[in-house]
Amino acid sequence: MAAAVLAAVALTVGAGGCQDVSSKTANRVELCARIVGKALTDPFPGDVEKTKRKIRKRADELDSMAGQASDEKLRTAIKETARKMRSVEVKGEGASRTGIGYVSDQNALLEDLRKTCLNRDDYK
Repeated sequence: MAAAVLAAVALTVGAGGCQDVSSKTANRVELCARIVGKALTDPFPGDVEKTKRKIRKRADELDSMAGQASDEKLRTAIKETARKMRSVEVKGEGASRTGIGYVSDQNALLEDLRKTCLNRDDYK
């Protein structure tokens, strides 16, 4: 899933033609990719409590990373993603969960970030 997001970001940035990518755009793409990597969760962890602690720690890291965002819209999306991570329901091995349910949960978690990181107008 992270690869798909990264590919979409690359395509979105490149959609404007063969222009030089500004350092601001490159930094934004790189930050979006790092944040998506931290936001994704394990669908069926072996240790639910340990996974909850890891997710909360990564949410704290996202809050810190928000300060690196080049604009308020991206900062807000990062903080919203961190907020959602803190309330993620972690289901352990053997839980009744489908692949579609997991993808749906991840989609909801990344909604604000996806809208911001993939909005071509934000790269101008």
